[in-house]
Amino acid sequence: YTVGRITPIQEREVRASDFGPKANFWMNFPKNGSPLTPSHRALDFKWKDYCPMVFRNLREMFKIDTADYMISISGSDALRELSSPGKSGSIFFLSQDDQFMIKTLRKSEVQVLLRMLPYYYRHVHAYENTLVTKFFGLHRVRPSSGQKFRFVVMGNMFCTELRIHRRFDLKGSSLGRSTEKIKIDENTTLKDLDLNYSFYLEPSWRDALLKQIEIDSEFLRNHSIMDYSLLLGFHYRARQNLQIGSSCPESILPDKLTVLSEAGKNAIYILFL
Repeated sequence: YTVGRITPIQEREVRASDFGPKANFWMNFPKNGSPLTPSHRALDFKWKDYCPMVFRNLREMFKIDTADYMISISGSDALRELSSPGKSGSIFFLSQDDQFMIKTLRKSEVQVLLRMLPYYYRHVHAYENTLVTKFFGLHRVRPSSGQKFRFVVMGNMFCTELRIHRRFDLKGSSLGRSTEKIKIDENTTLKDLDLNYSFYLEPSWRDALLKQIEIDSEFLRNHSIMDYSLLLGFHYRARQNLQIGSSCPESILPDKLTVLSEAGKNAIYILFL
């Protein structure tokens, strides 16, 4: 049930004993390999899984194959470091297949995540459409000579077949929430005051989205998580492929619309102001 050792153990429900700092598994990874581990080019290191049974169940629930997961985060291909660290000093990486985002954590941050993990587990099971970050694993690597690295593996929501033309980090605030507009491209993370679009959503989609945001925000507030954002990505459909759905208000002009996504006869539109 650990990433370092894929063994065919019997599946079972998660128990209370599977949570907490004492629920962990560690394994040695010698450079020349062992009966349980492959050889590698790095120094000898110890790999530690936190709450391995919990995260195994989460990966299965999120339909993440364990073997693919292990290859993505610890295969021969190097991780790609993102351009700038977060305000917390954490460093972010992307796996080569863009499927996973990896964030380094301080020990205190690991402790916070472990404390809220039972509640997170129940939350994502109760709300399959939750917008809260998907956590796939919590690990620690300790080289034979060097510093410990603790990190969490999360889903990258921009891992999609669609090209993401604009991305926004929204906090519902105006204080300092704009981006220097020297050069904006598809990799620029824009903020609240940069968002100059209006949206049209099919009413039932709108109600479901706002309700889920309310539920997720309440969950984060209950655990004293204050610095969170809504990450939003735009894909602009080619104008020649644009089709206006029957539910689109007549006051919205076709030459100002772009379809973001379609499901049957329903469509999401954005209006350029």
